[in-house]
Amino acid sequence: MDNKERILKYLIWAGLIVVCFIPLIVKSNYFFPYIVPKTLAFRVIIEIIFLLYLGLAAIKKEYRPKLNLVLVLFFLYIAAIFISSITAGSFYFSFWSNNERSEGLLLLLHLLLYLIVLSGFLRRLKDWLIIFETSFLSSILVSLFGLGQYLELDWILKSAGGARITSTIGNAGYVAGYLIFNIFFGLFLFFFRKNKYLRLYYISGILLQIFIALNTLTRGGILALGFSLFIFIGYLVFFHLKGNKLVRNIGLAVLMLGVIFTSLVFLNKQADWVKNNDILSRVTTISLDSTTAQNRLMTWQASYQGFKEKPILGYGYENFYQVFDKYFNPKIYRHAGSVVWFDRAHNIIFDRLISGGLIGLFLYLILLILPLYYLWKYFWKNKTAGNYLIPVIFTLVMLAYFIQNLFIFEALVTYIPLFLVLSFLSQFTPAWTGRFSQSRKIYLGMLAIGIIIFLPILFSVDIKPASANKTLVDGLVKIQLKEYQEADNQIIKAIEMNTFGNQEYRQRLAEFVADIVDNQELDQDWRKEIAERAEQEYDRQIEEKPQNTRNYLMFMRFLNRTYKFKLERLDKSLALFEKAIELSPTRPQLYNEVGYSQLYLGLYYQGQGETEKANEFFDQSIANMRKAIDLNDRVIESYVNMAMTLFIAGRSDQVQFYLDRMDEKDINYHEEDSLFRMANSAVHAQEYQWSQKFYQELTELVPENPQYWINLALSYAYLGQKEKAIEIAEKIKEFGEPYDRQADLFIEKVLAGEFKK
Repeated sequence: MDNKERILKYLIWAGLIVVCFIPLIVKSNYFFPYIVPKTLAFRVIIEIIFLLYLGLAAIKKEYRPKLNLVLVLFFLYIAAIFISSITAGSFYFSFWSNNERSEGLLLLLHLLLYLIVLSGFLRRLKDWLIIFETSFLSSILVSLFGLGQYLELDWILKSAGGARITSTIGNAGYVAGYLIFNIFFGLFLFFFRKNKYLRLYYISGILLQIFIALNTLTRGGILALGFSLFIFIGYLVFFHLKGNKLVRNIGLAVLMLGVIFTSLVFLNKQADWVKNNDILSRVTTISLDSTTAQNRLMTWQASYQGFKEKPILGYGYENFYQVFDKYFNPKIYRHAGSVVWFDRAHNIIFDRLISGGLIGLFLYLILLILPLYYLWKYFWKNKTAGNYLIPVIFTLVMLAYFIQNLFIFEALVTYIPLFLVLSFLSQFTPAWTGRFSQSRKIYLGMLAIGIIIFLPILFSVDIKPASANKTLVDGLVKIQLKEYQEADNQIIKAIEMNTFGNQEYRQRLAEFVADIVDNQELDQDWRKEIAERAEQEYDRQIEEKPQNTRNYLMFMRFLNRTYKFKLERLDKSLALFEKAIELSPTRPQLYNEVGYSQLYLGLYYQGQGETEKANEFFDQSIANMRKAIDLNDRVIESYVNMAMTLFIAGRSDQVQFYLDRMDEKDINYHEEDSLFRMANSAVHAQEYQWSQKFYQELTELVPENPQYWINLALSYAYLGQKEKAIEIAEKIKEFGEPYDRQADLFIEKVLAGEFKK
C-alpha cells in the first residue's frame, strides 16, 4: 500500500466515523439548532469524502464501485422524484427544502453519494463491524445525554420535548427511531464479538438505549421496538439457541412474562399504577379517538384525496402542504394553538405517494424489501454462515423502521443508520461491472470535475446558507435585547443573501415588524419604513410560493396589523383571501382573518360618516366569522372572534346567541383569555353592560388581578351605578399602593358625575 492510498483511506475512514457522530451536534447560534448544524456537517463531510473516494478509485481498481442493486434502486427512486418535482412546478423548493426539514432533493443526492462511498469502500465484514461499533458508541452518547435529561441534571442540555426525552436530537420521535437502529446494531455486534467484556458493554448499551427509547414516550417507536425485540427473542429461543436449555428456558420465561405483563397493563389501563407511569399510560392511551390519532387519520384522508388527483408521479418533494391545504379538514383546528400546518403526512406510505406517486412508493418499498430477499437467499445457500442471525437482525431492524414510520417521518439522524443498513445489504445483492464503470480515466475525469466545482458547491450549498441562517439568529437575539433597528438590519441582511431559507426569514421579519408597529417609543417614520419593506418582502414570498396557503394567511395577518400606516393594505388582504380560499376553502382561520380586514374597513368608513358602506363591510365581516364557526362549531376561538366583531360592529344584541350556543355545546368560554378579549372589545365599543358581565366573571376567576377590579368599577361607573362602582373601588384599596390612592381619586370622580357613556 503506497502513501497516497494509505492517506486517502485514513481520511475516508475519518469522514465515515465522524458522520456517525453527527447526531450529537447541537449549535444554539443556528435557526433550528438541532437540525441545520447536523445537515450542514453531513453535506460538507459527504462532499469531501466522495472526492477522496474518487481519488482512491482512480488509483486502486479494487475500490471502483460496482453497480449494485441498492444503488440502482435508490438512483431510480431519486430520478422519479426529480421528474415529479420538475413537473410539479416548484422545483426550487423541492430541491432545497427549508431550514426546519433540511431535506429536499439536495439531501437525497448527498445520501446517494454516501451510499456509493459506503458500498464501494467497505468490503469486509471487519470494516462493517467498525462502522457499526462507531454508530453504537455514538448512540450510547446520545442516550447518556437523554439519561441526564431524564434525571433532570442542571448541566445537561434541557429536553426540547418536556417530559419526553429528546437528547441532542431535539425530537423524541427521531430519538426513538435512531436508537432502534442502534439497538439492533448492538445485538449484531454482541453475537459477532466474543470478548466477554465487550459483550457486557453491548448489553449495557442496549439496555440503556431501550430505556431511553421507552422514555421518549413515542408510541410508534415503542410498538416497533417491542414487536421487533419480541420476534428476535422468539428466534433465539426456538432457532438460534434452541440447543442451550438454560438460555432457551430463560428466553421462554421472558416471552411469557412479556405477554402476561402486556396483557395486565391493557386490562388495567384505568388503574393508578398504569396511569401514573408515563410509558404505560402513553401506550395504553392509544386510541382512534385521541387528538393525535384523529389528526393523523384526517391527514391521511387528505393524502388519499391528493393521491387520487396525481396517482402516478405525485406532487414532487416538499409539496405535501398543497394537498393538506386543499383537503384541510377543519376539525383539525380545535383551538388557537392547534397545529394546523402539516408538511408531511406522518406516514411512510402516504408521504411517498404524495411526493412520488405510485412510482415513487413502489421504488422506495422495493429499495427496502428487495435487498432483504437477497440477504436471505445468500444465507439460505450458505447455511453455515451464521444460522440466519444476520438476516433476522437486519430484517427486524427494517421492520421496526417501517412500523415506526407509519406514524412519523424520516430525518437525517434516521437516514444515516438506514443507509448504513442499505449499504451493508448491498454486499449481498446482484452487482454489475462494466468496462465503463471500471475505467481509470472515468474516475480521473470525475475527480478533476469534482475538484473544479467543489468550492463553488461548498459556498452555495453550505457556507452561504449557513451564514444567512446565523445572521437571522443574530437578528432574533437583537429583538430580545430590544435593539430593534439592529435586529431589522440583521434580518434584512439574511434575506438579501437570497438563500432557500428566505421563506422562513421573511416570515420572521413580518412577525417582528407586526409586534413593534404600535410601539410609540420608536420613531414613526422608521416603523412605516420597515412595514413597507416587510410588505415588499411578503409580495416576493407569495410570488415565489403561490401555492402555499400559509403565506397568504400570514400576509393577511401582517396587513391587518399594519393597515394604520396604509389603508390600502386592507383591500390587499381581501384580494389575498380570494386567492387563498381557492387553495384551501375549508380553513376557518382564513375566514376569521378576512373578517377582521372587513371589520377594520367598516370602522374606517364609519369614521368617515359613510354609514351604509360601513354596514356593508360589517355584514361581510360577520358572515365570514359565521362561516368559520360553520366549518367547525367546536372552536372557542371562532366564537370569541364573532363576539368581538359583533361588539365593534354595534351588533351586541346578537352576542348572547353565540354565548348560549357555546354553553349548549359545552364549550367553556368562562376562562381568562376568552373573557378578557370579549370584555376588552365591549369596552372599546362602550358596551358597558357586557364589560361589567365579563369583568365580574374575571374578578371571580382571577381575584388577585387588580386590573380586572378596576375595569369592573369603571364599567359600573359608566352604567351610572355609582354605589356599585364605589363599592368595587373600596375593594381595590385592599391591593395597597398605588391602588388605594387611585381608588380615592376614582371615587371623587364618580361622585362628581364625570363618568358618562
